[in-house]
Amino acid sequence: PNMARMVLSEPFDAPIEWFVYGHLHFILALPTLTLLALSPPLQRVQPLQRQAAYAFVGFIVCVGVTQSYIWDAYGATLGIWQFNPDKCTLRESFPLPIEEVLWLFHHVLKTALYQLKAFEFIPAQTERGAPSPEVGTRVSAALVVAIAFGVWALGFSSEDSVKCIGLVFAFFAPVWLLIWQVGGQFFLRHANRMTLGWLAPGVTTTLIDCLGQQQGVWRFPESFLSGISFGYLKLDIVLVYMVSTFAVTASGAVVLAATEELLARRAAGMQRDATLSKEKAFEDGERQPGGVVGSAALGVPGGVEGMRGTDSLGDVLKYIVSGRLAVCEEGDVLPYVSTCTVEGCSIDQPAQFS
Repeated sequence: PNMARMVLSEPFDAPIEWFVYGHLHFILALPTLTLLALSPPLQRVQPLQRQAAYAFVGFIVCVGVTQSYIWDAYGATLGIWQFNPDKCTLRESFPLPIEEVLWLFHHVLKTALYQLKAFEFIPAQTERGAPSPEVGTRVSAALVVAIAFGVWALGFSSEDSVKCIGLVFAFFAPVWLLIWQVGGQFFLRHANRMTLGWLAPGVTTTLIDCLGQQQGVWRFPESFLSGISFGYLKLDIVLVYMVSTFAVTASGAVVLAATEELLARRAAGMQRDATLSKEKAFEDGERQPGGVVGSAALGVPGGVEGMRGTDSLGDVLKYIVSGRLAVCEEGDVLPYVSTCTVEGCSIDQPAQFS
């Protein structure tokens, strides 16, 4: 647009000339590196939880960064955000500076790490169950409206002030809708973990953005914004960071929650089956020498321990889609209060069996 070209010709306000994009990367990395040093993730988890975490990180890096690059480059092409060529590595044939592409990887990996740690630090609220069908329908309808607004703002509106919010809605409301449709059943039970895993990286990244504006690393022409702001905190840009962060957070939360629930509910069901089999064995007088009930009496090959590690990522995917296990009745599996570590799942409050 003509307005974008005109604004690009204006000099950037950069109070500290030596402060460049790379310094923002360094500052943003400090809390992440500190967390990694003090409390590395995935130290006490079951193998399936580690596999699921690696799968999530690999997926979100490939898909999340690709999707983020598309909307980021499109926003830069429109002129919604502009980068100071004196403070980053820009190429005429490339819409984004190299540091910005690295920022996409940095932001996605940092958000994934915070979500992993949130699941380690905070227990699930399993008594909350799943959202009602009415809530599910309303959330889906709201996201469909957001998608429609985004498409209208970008493709049909001549008003520049709706372009930034329209870009956020058009690119991320479909992602939110997909996550909600696939994993909405986990949101209430793990809302506290999702909140921490979202706010920690979202707020820190937003604050770093304010520093980037203040130091003239990038800027956002007012013509593309709604005008609602408090200093460097601009509503449209806050939405950019918080909405994109939640897309990563929610994706990881669904995978991690499903894996934890699968293991815990499976363990609760096996505990139930073992108890019932043991009672039956005593009733039938089936004992090994010395009064020990054998594995066959438990109805599980090798006992309960023999079933550990038999689940796969395919089982996690099936559980995400259906919310059901291949064993146990649905009424047997919630609520659960458990801790899953490398030693197994400790069921503090076994499921109430119907």
